[in-house]
Amino acid sequence: MGIGHLAVGLGLKRAAPQISAGWLVLAAFLCDVLLGVFAALGWETWQVPPDYASRHYLMFDFPYSHGLLACMLWSLAAALVALWISGRKRAALVAAIALASHFFLDALVHVRGLPVSGRGSYKIGLALWNHLGVALALEVLMAVAALLLYFQGTRPSGRLGRYGMPVCVAFLTVLLVGGQATSTAVPGARGLILSWILAPLAFSALVFWLDRQRAART
Repeated sequence: MGIGHLAVGLGLKRAAPQISAGWLVLAAFLCDVLLGVFAALGWETWQVPPDYASRHYLMFDFPYSHGLLACMLWSLAAALVALWISGRKRAALVAAIALASHFFLDALVHVRGLPVSGRGSYKIGLALWNHLGVALALEVLMAVAALLLYFQGTRPSGRLGRYGMPVCVAFLTVLLVGGQATSTAVPGARGLILSWILAPLAFSALVFWLDRQRAART
């Protein structure tokens, strides 16, 4: 789930207005960044299924970045960092929720493959990707809901603040949802690893910049 993770981070801004939406988006995507790092190190792997051209998804062995136990530990780390930076318990809780949400959203769409603990443990996955149209429609709805929550918690400070975030979300929705819906070529290893690491960082930086054009509502 791509735009769904961004939607969670953006929507959570309302619950913690003192945190930049960019940091929350990064927290929501962090498991994918870790996947890229661990895949580059050879600690986690992926496979391209024979029917990739019709199903548009990969199979993974990623217990350290996407396992339930691992995500809970990464969430705790995110909470401690947020608490150290902001000194606010609410900020720590919201950061932890943003990161933990990654597992539960992925568990909804992935085929069974997200381990509960380590490699070889019971795996979870409701396989909504087998109904790709439904999965992508859900992501679009999440993006719309996230924007509504974000607008309720912030107010624009200029034209860029008024139009920048919705244009950004619309562009990324088309990019991510459209890309997954139409992808048929087998992705290359280097490109995948770079996309897992760099794309979330780029999305978060863009949201961080646009969020500075809006102020939290009192």
